[in-house]
Amino acid sequence: MAHWFHRNPLKSSSPVSFDTLKLTTTNKATQKICGDLKTTRAKLLSALTDPANSISTVEGASNTYISLLQGLCCNVGGQDESPLRRCVNFKWTNSLGGSEICEMADAYFELVSMLCELALWYMKHSSKLASGESISDDEAKEVHRGLRTAAGIFQQVKDMSVSRLGAGTLPKYSDTDQRVLEAYHLQCLAEAQEVTVARSVEMKHKPLITSAVAHETAKLFEKADASLKTIEQTKVAKWRKYLQLKKDIYLAYAHTFSGEASLTEDQCGNAIRSLQEGNKCYQSASRLCREYASTRGPGSTAKPGEHKFFKRLEPIISKRLDKATHENGFIYHQKIPAEPMELESTPQYGIASPIEFPIPSPAPLWTADFMTGFDVSKSQPKALGTDAAVEHIKEPEINSKASGGKSETGCVVS
Repeated sequence: MAHWFHRNPLKSSSPVSFDTLKLTTTNKATQKICGDLKTTRAKLLSALTDPANSISTVEGASNTYISLLQGLCCNVGGQDESPLRRCVNFKWTNSLGGSEICEMADAYFELVSMLCELALWYMKHSSKLASGESISDDEAKEVHRGLRTAAGIFQQVKDMSVSRLGAGTLPKYSDTDQRVLEAYHLQCLAEAQEVTVARSVEMKHKPLITSAVAHETAKLFEKADASLKTIEQTKVAKWRKYLQLKKDIYLAYAHTFSGEASLTEDQCGNAIRSLQEGNKCYQSASRLCREYASTRGPGSTAKPGEHKFFKRLEPIISKRLDKATHENGFIYHQKIPAEPMELESTPQYGIASPIEFPIPSPAPLWTADFMTGFDVSKSQPKALGTDAAVEHIKEPEINSKASGGKSETGCVVS
C-alpha cells in the first residue's frame, strides 16, 4: 500500500564537525566527545535515509546520538540549560520548504530537527512495510505502531518547539510551525486508524463498528487539512488534496456501512439515503484523486484511486443500494429521508492514540565534573552561513507491489 500514502520529503542537513565545540575543551575526555558527536550524528542521518532499515537499528542510532546531544541541551549539575547550547551551528532544510535552509547555533534546534526527521522516517518505514503484495499480521501491527510512534514524536516536537525555541524564530512553514506539526500528528493517527478500518472490513465486523471507526478516521483527516489552511498554499496544496481525498474515502465507507446496518434492520428508507451519501462521497473522492495527481508540490505522489481498497467500494455501494431500492419498492415502501442517518461519533473500538516518545536522557558521562572540562569562554561559533552546504537527500524509491491483494475488499493491511 505504498501508493496509498502521501509522504513529504525528508529533511536534509549539512555535516557537523563540532570543531567549534572542540575549541572549548580542556582535556582528552571532552575532546573525544566532539568526535563521538560527529560520528554518531552521521551514522543516524545515514540510517534515516533508508525506510527499509529495522526499527531496532534506527532506535539504537537515535538513542546513542541524542543521549550525547542532550549534554549540549539540558541542565547538568542544576543549571537551567547547558552552557554549551549555543556553541555549534546546525543547518536543516524543511520537509515543505524546498531548498530554503534554516540555520541556528542552538542544540535544541538540532534536537527538534532530528526528532522531526525520526518521525518522518517512521512514516516512511510504515509505508515501506505496507508496500508488499500482502503483509503479515505482525507487519500490520508494526505499521500501526510505527504511525502511532510518529504521532507521539510529532507531539513532542510541537511542545518542545514552543517551550525551547519560542514562537516566530523560524519560517512559518518550517517543521517547527505548530500548524505543520499538528497536521503531521493528526495524519499519523488517521493513517493508523486506516489499519483498523481495513481489518474491520476484512474481518466482517458489525457494520456500525466499521462505520464509526471510518467516520472518526475521516474527521482526523479533515482536522489535519484544516490545520494547513492558513499556510502558503504553494507549499501545502498537494498535501491538502491528499488529506481531503482520504477524508472523503472514509466518509464514503462510514455512510456505506451505516446504510448496511440500516438494511440489516429492514430500515430500507434510511439505508437508501445513507448509501446515496456514500456514493456522493465516493465520487467526490474520485475527483479529488485526479486533482491530487495533477497538483504540484513536494512529496511522493500516492495513487489511492488505483488501489483496490478504494476501487472495490463502488460496486459494494452499488450492490447494497440496488438491494435496498428493490426491497423498499416491493416490500417496505418507506420514505427516503432528506438527510442521511447521523453517523456514530463515539466509536467504542479502534481509536488510535499516540505512543508517548521518551526522549533519551543525557549519556552517563554528562556529569557536573565532566562539564568542568569545557571552557565556554573560548567558544567561537562560526558566523551563520559559513558552514558546509546542505546536500539534499536522495531517497530510495518505494516500489509498491500492492494493488490491494486478493481479498473481497482489497484490504492488505488487515
